[in-house]
This record gives sequence, structure tokens and C-alpha cells, in this order.
Amino acid sequence: MLEFKDIFFAYEGEKWIIRNLSFSIAQGEFVALLGKNGSGKSTIARLANGLLTSQKGKIYVDGLDTSNPSDTFEVRKSVGIVFQNPDNQFIGMTVEEDIAFGLENINLPKEEAVERITEISEILQISPYLSFPLNLLSGGEKQKIAIASVLVLRPKYLIFDEITSLLDPINRENIFFTVRKICKDNNIGVLYITHNPEEAVYSDRIEVLFDGTIAREGKPEEILLEVEFLNELGISSPQIAIISNELNKAGIISKATLNLEDLVQKLC
Repeated sequence: MLEFKDIFFAYEGEKWIIRNLSFSIAQGEFVALLGKNGSGKSTIARLANGLLTSQKGKIYVDGLDTSNPSDTFEVRKSVGIVFQNPDNQFIGMTVEEDIAFGLENINLPKEEAVERITEISEILQISPYLSFPLNLLSGGEKQKIAIASVLVLRPKYLIFDEITSLLDPINRENIFFTVRKICKDNNIGVLYITHNPEEAVYSDRIEVLFDGTIAREGKPEEILLEVEFLNELGISSPQIAIISNELNKAGIISKATLNLEDLVQKLC
């Protein structure tokens, strides 16, 4: 379990950016953290594996305290982070070198490292690029490399911080559904940080962040159909939620839905 317990955090000389924040993520659970830009989402990502330490409260990773220096190595093995801009994560000169870097740091035997790199490269369909310099890749390809570099370490939990926000719609959809399937298949707990409600539809649970704390939590149907509530927090709603709500208000359908097939069936 990845647990945030009564967390308060402020950057030096500033007011609390995170305050009284509590929630948890179990292995295998896909949780979306939804909030407008500047709401503290990226700070939460850095708190999750000890890159930042809270001034109040505790964060635990399977019982390990992220603020305890003696637990730092195990915490960061268990919790991986993929950031918005993949260029900020690259270390190696080629794709293969970059994916291998983390494995070298944990002293994984070379034969096992090669097997892991081969496996993740095939899953993410990046095998043809292993010998390529990173600067020759497209934005979508770079993001896949950044994801591979973390997944190859086989973490128990993954933090995705706005990983599709710089991508075109086709790459955005491809990467989202690819990583969601990989994490589900491998029982990885995910905190999927986004301001895009269309992606949050496919989560197991949504945590709504506002003013540094959790304003509401629940299943996608419980959160995303609350169009007016989300608008008040500066968060957009999925198009299907907006349309479905309007049809419900007009009495055309009896209940709003996030399922397109269900909506079409209600209209027929």
C-alpha cells in the first residue's frame, strides 16, 4: 500500500501547497488524481517516493517511511515516476543505454538485464529503436522510452505525472491504454496524475485535488458526472458526461452515463 497520511508541504518561504492530504493506493489499483494546473499534482508525485519530504504527516510505501533515509533505496525501488517531459529523465546516449541505466544502479546481472530490456522493448514496441540516439525520436517514442526505463525496474507502484499532455491525440490514446494494460497485467499500483478527464474515465477511482487537499473521491461515475461541481473547481468534464447530463436534465434519458454504448442504447 502507498499511503499519504495527513500531509502538509510548502516550498521554502511559501504557503502550504499541500495541506491535510490523505489517500492510499493498493497494488493493482489504477487511481487518477484529477486537478487543475497549479493545484499541487506534481508536488504529490515527488512526495510519493521521497524526492520531496513533507513538513507534516507521513507517506508510507508498504510500511516504509519515505522520510527515513535508511528506507530511501527500497522506497525508490518500489515507487517509480514518469514525468511530463521525457527529455528531463534521459541519461544514456542511446535508447538501450537509457533503459539499462537503472538496472546497472541496482547491480542486476547483465544476462537478466538484457532479458528485461528485451521484454519491455517488445511490449512497448520500441525494439527497433534500441540503438538510436534519443534525440532522433518523436515525442511519443521518447515518452515510451521514459516509461520503459521505469517499468524495467519492476516497481510495485508507478506515478505518471501528466505523461500524455505534450502528445498528439493518437499518441496520447496509444500510450495511455498501453501503460494501463501493462500495469493491470503486472499488479502495479498506479497514481495517474492528469488534468484530462477523458483519461480519468478509465480509472478504478478518482481523487479530486483542490487547494492542496482532496476535495472528493469516488468511482469515475460518481465524480465525472458531477459536471457543475468540477466546473467550480476549474476542472473540465468529459464530453460524454456533459452531453449525458444535458440529456438527463431535458428528460430524454432517465440517468446520466459515462458509457457511450449505454448512452446510444438509452437514446434508441
